Amino acid sequence: MPDLSLDLRHLRYALAAAQHQSFRRAAATLDVSQSTLTRRVQLLEHRIGFRIFDRGPGGVRVTSAGRLFLEEASVGMKQLGQAVQLGASVQKGDCGELHVGVVSVLASGPLHMVLREFHRRYPNIRVSLHEGSSEHDVARVMTGELDVSFVVGTPKLSGQEALLLWSESIYVALPADHRLAERDDLHWMDIREETFVVSQRGAGPEIHDYLVRKLSAPGFGPKVDVHDVSRQGLLNIVAMGYGITLASASIVGVTDGVAFRPIGGDAEKLPYSAVWSPSNSNPALGRLLRLAKDVTARRVSKVGADGVRGALALGASFHAISGSYLYELGQILDRFV
Repeated sequence: MPDLSLDLRHLRYALAAAQHQSFRRAAATLDVSQSTLTRRVQLLEHRIGFRIFDRGPGGVRVTSAGRLFLEEASVGMKQLGQAVQLGASVQKGDCGELHVGVVSVLASGPLHMVLREFHRRYPNIRVSLHEGSSEHDVARVMTGELDVSFVVGTPKLSGQEALLLWSESIYVALPADHRLAERDDLHWMDIREETFVVSQRGAGPEIHDYLVRKLSAPGFGPKVDVHDVSRQGLLNIVAMGYGITLASASIVGVTDGVAFRPIGGDAEKLPYSAVWSPSNSNPALGRLLRLAKDVTARRVSKVGADGVRGALALGASFHAISGSYLYELGQILDRFV
């Protein structure tokens, strides 16, 4: 049986000899000695079990078997070269695939900007977005189904990296014709008796827990209806008058029939973090995380000399993030540089 453990140089020399119909001219083109080229072509013929060339005083002539062999081999070499280039591009992060978990609306806000800019810079990296709850997405990061997830909160998980990237102000979303929509801002006591609607997807579970924490009192708990809809679907439910909900700043103004009012007297923000596995070797992940860092850094550079080190002013609002988080992000992301 022929020995197919071929050296690619043997094929290259044979292809050059066939092109020039001469070992001497092929050797000169490849800048090797004629004896070296001749020996390697002979070794190739020995390994495949048939002659590629007929030799004669006037040069060499490709045999019928040799012609078919070289035609197929040249296709294989071309495909191999393309495979090497593709693999190198993936390894450098110039192309490939990323599975990204999201819990926020992408119509505006910081994540919208990051993902839009990422697609502009790296159009050959396919980004597959997966919308789910923070808990579900974090579990999928652990199993490797997702490369990274942008979640609500600042989870501390064994075996995963998690870092706060930005924070957004919290708004009350209510029907535009609601009696409280006439006010400039609302307080917790104004809305404690209202029916709240949340989604079981996205940031819904976190909002549910947040409402319970803010409004519960001995003998009293907020009325919360849970719906199996997207975040946009939930806002449509609010517009229809089924209840009110909480929304982050990046969602403000995205739905007709819904009014958004800030919560007065409460400066608490809704934090968003990136979660990924440190064992993930996908180079495209490093590019996305670096871009998230760059977007944050650009917004921080616009903050005045009031001592606040972090802010993102994106869309309606994009709020403060501490400089210590930026330092920590830089330390973690150094491995990707």
